[in-house]
Amino acid sequence: MDAFISFLVIAFFCFAAVLWLKRGESKYRLDKTKLVDGFIKKNNIDVAKFYSGNYCDLVLDTTNRSIWFFVLEQLTLKYKQIPFDDLFYVALKYDGNPIDVYRRQGQLRREMLGGEGLNKLDLGTIQNAAEFKIIKNVSITMIMDDRHASTVDALFLSHVTFANPKTIKDEEAKTWFALLANIIQDSEAELRQSE
Repeated sequence: MDAFISFLVIAFFCFAAVLWLKRGESKYRLDKTKLVDGFIKKNNIDVAKFYSGNYCDLVLDTTNRSIWFFVLEQLTLKYKQIPFDDLFYVALKYDGNPIDVYRRQGQLRREMLGGEGLNKLDLGTIQNAAEFKIIKNVSITMIMDDRHASTVDALFLSHVTFANPKTIKDEEAKTWFALLANIIQDSEAELRQSE
């Protein structure tokens, strides 16, 4: 009987700990989304598509031809505006390994000016998604064509334990990857037409 009561007490504390952690996660997401909403209203951003996740928010602004990336760090909203024309590379990643990649043809601007190009960055080799038996994280990496080849990592999912790739909900990440790849493709087509 003592073992059963001990088991119940431990189970109760584990349940309370998980509940407390989830409550903190929800509060963080709510605070972040409120700040993002205020930023959008203050800066008159035209929201064509919106993603609000536990770790970051993304906004598609077709009027200003930009992607907005938001993250909350130490109660401070940090953001990056990514103009469509500056988006050079996008990768959908499982546990930091790219499973799908789209990039603009040609060189980065900084590479044309004598700097390092994509080949100097550790982008990893493309993996077959079917080869993943378990994963913890799903993210999208974006590289901008600016002086610094700025990189943004948007974390869509993060599991405490490993999860089966067949049961995870990564549709939102795949949708945003396709959207970003189309933006690169359309920007490249516009650039070729202007030549």
